[in-house]
Amino acid sequence: MKKNYILASALLLAATTTSFGQGTELFFSEYDEGAHQTGTSYNGGISTSTGNERAMEVFNPTLGPVNLNSYSIRRYSNGATTPFQEEKLKRTTGSNVLNSADVFVYACGQATLTKILNEADQLCAPYQTAPDATNSVLTFGGAAYFSGNDAMALVRWTGASAGLGTPILVDIFGVIGQDPGTSWSAQDAAGTAVTSANQSLVRRETVSTGVRTNPEPQGGTSTARTGFNIATEWESYSTAFPNNTLDPAAQSYARLGAHEYSGPYGSYAPLKTLEKFNSSISVFPNPANGQAFVQIKGAKVGSVTVLNSLGQRITAQPRGLSEEILTLNVSGLTPGLYFVQFVSQDGQLKVYKELMVK
Repeated sequence: MKKNYILASALLLAATTTSFGQGTELFFSEYDEGAHQTGTSYNGGISTSTGNERAMEVFNPTLGPVNLNSYSIRRYSNGATTPFQEEKLKRTTGSNVLNSADVFVYACGQATLTKILNEADQLCAPYQTAPDATNSVLTFGGAAYFSGNDAMALVRWTGASAGLGTPILVDIFGVIGQDPGTSWSAQDAAGTAVTSANQSLVRRETVSTGVRTNPEPQGGTSTARTGFNIATEWESYSTAFPNNTLDPAAQSYARLGAHEYSGPYGSYAPLKTLEKFNSSISVFPNPANGQAFVQIKGAKVGSVTVLNSLGQRITAQPRGLSEEILTLNVSGLTPGLYFVQFVSQDGQLKVYKELMVK
């Protein structure tokens, strides 16, 4: 059912916003968010839409099969900084494995479009489902009820299955903590509008690595973006507004279920190095008032940056020691939730932690 596009090459663990290194970790390869009207049939009268024709596609750019048991998808609703919904990746039938060069389609449980249903490997749980032993929900229902202003994340847990161990964000769509209004949007080099609302988007075929550090908030204009620029890694192939006229039936999902990838394939990246780096760093007190401290034990950190969705930031420069304590002066920051980004001394590892400033 799914087409494969294969190239091979060597390993790169480094994670950057736009990466052309080897594919060593799963990432989002398609994002579909329609403008379909509730109660209208888009399948020739077979069924009526619930208005939830949405799907996310995950691609495996590695040289071997990947067990999906430790993965989940999160939805950060309307600028939230904590997940509103999160669900484990779990095939409806068959082994819960994603083969090399193949895709996994996670679709809304209320989708009615034939193309989405035919390609779906998993239909998400209902909107407000509580986690229990019989479902795959981690937080408040399925995450495929997203809208154009919701950030999405692909998470790999360090335990044997999703929900166990430490969650590591291996790809982010949008900006966690920013509500962009209707959508994140920008014009690409060809002048085509790329937006997270009412469009079918695919990851550009040269992208081989997910976004692992929360991007700077979107700013500027659609033709001159600052911060997050959706058109850098994503391209639109169909819209519910052809010729600027609303026509949800015209939006195509033709590329769902396969991903054209021209990047190099690599070996599956173990998380032990990243997890060790993450666990070697702690931030306290949390919440903080006036100042906070960073304790580093057993890792060499090259830089520390505190930032929020308003663009406020402070930085600290560690001495490069394996064990040290840094002081962060947060007295001048607006109260609220911040992300503290840590980059290893060799620049290969990035993690971020939450810090609440009072």
